[in-house]
Amino acid sequence: MPEVGEGRSGFWREALLLTVLALVLYVCTLAPTVLWGDGGHLQLNAVEGVLQGSAGSHPLWVWIAHQFTHLPWGDIAGRVNLVSAVFGALTIGVLYLLLREVGIRRVPAILATLSLMISHTFWSHAVQAEVYTLTLSLMTLAAWLGLRWYHTGKRLYLVALGLTLGIGLAAHLMVVLYGPALLWLLFRRRWDGRGVLGAVLAGLAGIAPLLWLLARDVSTLGLQGIGILRWALVSFEGYDFGSALFDFSLRMLPHDTFEWLAYLSLQFVGVAGLCGVLGLVKSRKLAGRDVAVYVLLLYLGALIFSFAYRVGDRYVFYLPSYLPFTVWIGFGFQWVEERWQQRSWQAATRWASLAALALLTVMAPLAAYRLAPELVARGITFRDTRHVPGPGGKYFFLWPPKTGYDDPRVYAEAALTVAPPGTVLLADPILSSPIRFLQRVEQVRPDVTVRYCCWDIVCALRESKGRPIVLADADEIIYPIVWLQEQYIIQYREPVYLLLEKRPLVAEKP
Repeated sequence: MPEVGEGRSGFWREALLLTVLALVLYVCTLAPTVLWGDGGHLQLNAVEGVLQGSAGSHPLWVWIAHQFTHLPWGDIAGRVNLVSAVFGALTIGVLYLLLREVGIRRVPAILATLSLMISHTFWSHAVQAEVYTLTLSLMTLAAWLGLRWYHTGKRLYLVALGLTLGIGLAAHLMVVLYGPALLWLLFRRRWDGRGVLGAVLAGLAGIAPLLWLLARDVSTLGLQGIGILRWALVSFEGYDFGSALFDFSLRMLPHDTFEWLAYLSLQFVGVAGLCGVLGLVKSRKLAGRDVAVYVLLLYLGALIFSFAYRVGDRYVFYLPSYLPFTVWIGFGFQWVEERWQQRSWQAATRWASLAALALLTVMAPLAAYRLAPELVARGITFRDTRHVPGPGGKYFFLWPPKTGYDDPRVYAEAALTVAPPGTVLLADPILSSPIRFLQRVEQVRPDVTVRYCCWDIVCALRESKGRPIVLADADEIIYPIVWLQEQYIIQYREPVYLLLEKRPLVAEKP
């Protein structure tokens, strides 16, 4: 078994330096203002301090983000984005400790940590309002605490693990995905009942605020029986996403496998990805059976869930699997380093080779991320994509840095400016978020009613009762433009579309 333990000096100092480096990167590439979609929705909840106990409400993140809104500088939505940068950086620091804990040496551990730091999905979510960096910081901490307990047997680590998991449930229910791996450690090491009891009690203390919120919701909303469970486990502001859970399909398995590999390749481009595969193969030799199985279970627990969770943003739910994959990257780099050490190279040559490897590890992903939007704009993609409005629209989903990105604010201000008095604005959830944020936080055009669409377009149009109707966009994938053209004159008023009725509305939706 590789040498591990508290006696190895410099772990915490190196972890701190990597944390600071990550924080500088994420702050420098942070989105400055309100965002599209879930980001804008979470920003609004953070500003208003909306705390609920449902699965999709993420009350721990909302509470922390609400505290950030009181910072005395910058755009209030930009302050909420800062939460992701802080916890993204903390994830990087704890990940480095985990890499050293499994026995990976300094240079390979640093290279592996850098690989996750600039990986596409992680970086993207570290610079905008999202719950995932907070969740991953807690999951990484749990993975490290579990391994520290396994190596030392100290009860304190087990109790801290229980507390971390309990608190983590208020951030995101994904924290349970590491459960099988942690149970493996309990199975492989002799444990004492007092330690497990302490972990259980700490877990209950950690989850207590979430249970209090849930009890309040039950009373306020009048929930009963199975409705309570559905609210706690599969609900998001009244929307039940239970049907998307455990939706594994053998028919879709080839497509799902291709999608998984494509996203994995996008995260760890080139040498990092190759080292991850190599590290998987070499992990038992480098770390021993128990640790190798532990890392594999961390990966599989997260991966199996993401394969069976069929939602539009499923790519996000691969994130917990990228943490153990980064451990494999560390093993792969370590194997390469050991091979180089066996060569009769001079020290200067060896260090030059390591510097070249580090440069390639960082530059290859950056080049791929910059090229991806151009390829997608030319129709080269493996899945349907969408461009949001604004000059940076094609880069929003594909280029992680968000420095100076204010397209959502510009769009929302323009849409509310051109809307006639009393307008009903029909918008999909992605485009409605910045508009609703400006209305409710900055009190811009409260006379405009924003309504989600367009699954119930006929009902939405009828309920407008003679009020002006505006479409947020004319994307035929989202809005039934062809049908609307039969009923209305569609007049473009940049950046939205005014519907002018030319004959009575047809009752049936095509």
